[in-house]
Amino acid sequence: MILALMLLSVRLAAAEVPPTPAPPANSTVAALKERFLAATDDVERARTLELIAATNPTSARDVSALFDLFSRFPDAIVRQKSMESLARLHPGMPELEPLFMTYLRQDEPESQLFGINGAFRLRSEDALPMVRRIAQRRFKAPAAASIDALSERNAWWTQYEALSALAQWQGEKSESLLVKKSQESPAVAHLLGQFFWSRTLPRIAQWSRSSKLGDRQRAVEASGAPIEPAEARATRDAMLTLVGDTTVDAEVRHKLALKVGAVSDDGEVSALIAKHDSAGDAKTRLLWASAVFASHNMKAVPLLEKYARNDPDELMRRGARALLVDLLGEEKVSALLKDDKVNKK
Repeated sequence: MILALMLLSVRLAAAEVPPTPAPPANSTVAALKERFLAATDDVERARTLELIAATNPTSARDVSALFDLFSRFPDAIVRQKSMESLARLHPGMPELEPLFMTYLRQDEPESQLFGINGAFRLRSEDALPMVRRIAQRRFKAPAAASIDALSERNAWWTQYEALSALAQWQGEKSESLLVKKSQESPAVAHLLGQFFWSRTLPRIAQWSRSSKLGDRQRAVEASGAPIEPAEARATRDAMLTLVGDTTVDAEVRHKLALKVGAVSDDGEVSALIAKHDSAGDAKTRLLWASAVFASHNMKAVPLLEKYARNDPDELMRRGARALLVDLLGEEKVSALLKDDKVNKK
């Protein structure tokens, strides 16, 4: 089932994202915000949100407009697009620093989260201690999902955002804090994997073999973090060793297998296929198949055809067929797979 879901998710990840429309000449975030508020239909509001996301805030008025949208509308899309615009700030705007420090001083988690993101984009040294104090708070629960009260759940995410900002802002200076906080919330280990991959990989192996549930959860979170291809390439051999290590948690091995496959060249894909073919049990074969399929390499076609044609699980067959379409195109796959058992939808 893990591999079947992975096949579909890989296909979705490869889908093209429609381009963001260019904002009108001389438009401002503040003006676009008013246009959004005045819109009378959902299509116009959605189009205006895309324009806001593509527009650089250049003044305190623009920042205030984004904050108003972010705080007034709890809708996830409105907040996402507001943050995308805010991310266009650059450090050369020190006149905006007091505004974000004002947000950081407010009690509402939403205000603090907005302030964290703005201060991070500006690299405001005056705001840095405030961001660090938020990051140092004790998590009220290991995961946000386990918190019932909305305000406390938002506070959890605000603290997580502060830790993420520090990891990018201060680099290795923040690493020890993130390790400490990952003991309170395994989800923080995701940030360790994302921003300190090569240093975290040995920890992943250690955590995965631990008798403590929290450590094993940290291993899963860290191993699933997105990393740059160059980082994956540099640590491929170490990850490959862990994938083949049966003392390592199965979910961790699967996540590492995807990373290994994604940066494998032709010869390495052939070696992964050989590991798949020589595996002594079904679970191990699926693990190596994950790596092969994540490579998006043409050498994976025969194995994908085998799974698409013969696997007893319908979801697996559909996922394998979807990846074949990505590699070969619909017409060739339709000609290749004539077995009625293959679901073409």
